[in-house]
Amino acid sequence: MQKVYVLSGTMCTVDLWQFVFPKLNTIFPIHIDIAPAASFEEINQIILNHIEEPAILLGFSLGGFSAMNFAIHYPEKVKKLVVIAANTDGLSDSEIKLRKSTIDFLEKHSYKGISQARIQQFLHPDAYNNSEIVAVIKKMDADLGKQVLLRQLKATSSRLNISQKILELTIPIFFIAAENDVLVNPKKLKDFANKTKKGKFTMIKNCGHMIPLEKHKELTSLLNLI
Repeated sequence: MQKVYVLSGTMCTVDLWQFVFPKLNTIFPIHIDIAPAASFEEINQIILNHIEEPAILLGFSLGGFSAMNFAIHYPEKVKKLVVIAANTDGLSDSEIKLRKSTIDFLEKHSYKGISQARIQQFLHPDAYNNSEIVAVIKKMDADLGKQVLLRQLKATSSRLNISQKILELTIPIFFIAAENDVLVNPKKLKDFANKTKKGKFTMIKNCGHMIPLEKHKELTSLLNLI
């Protein structure tokens, strides 16, 4: 079994993978916690401290962007990327605006946990009332808390567009997107994947942003093929 180093998204812990990791039979996942980082430079250092190189990096959302960002800075240390629900062109204007207002609010008020409305932004409507999925998202958010949320929002809201540098990579990159992800446009990601030197693209249907929770069986099947 080959080792795969796994990076989670904003306000996500290893709990994100609780339905995926036990079913992996061809790879051995090693979770790297990037929550303590206050910048992408610190995320790169955390990755450097954990991997045996050349490594396979698998990242979800912020973790996917972080894995790609690491690969363009240390291309000799990465032999393959698996990018789940993440793009290369930074955050949308609306997401940046939302993050700024969230930071302003959090700095003045107490944090009562992720709202139901925010949870639903991440999910396909079919999963809105899935108590198991909602409970995992709320638990991860509660376990990390306000200070981690503030740190992550501040550290990662200035995501640069790394598209051109990703196109220069010669390693295999496996992009996995969700059909109904409102944060990462699957068609745009497919078009980008087709431009990469060794990129592959797969879209999971009837799924929102939280692929490891919403469609863990489909995701596990894909990961067992990498």
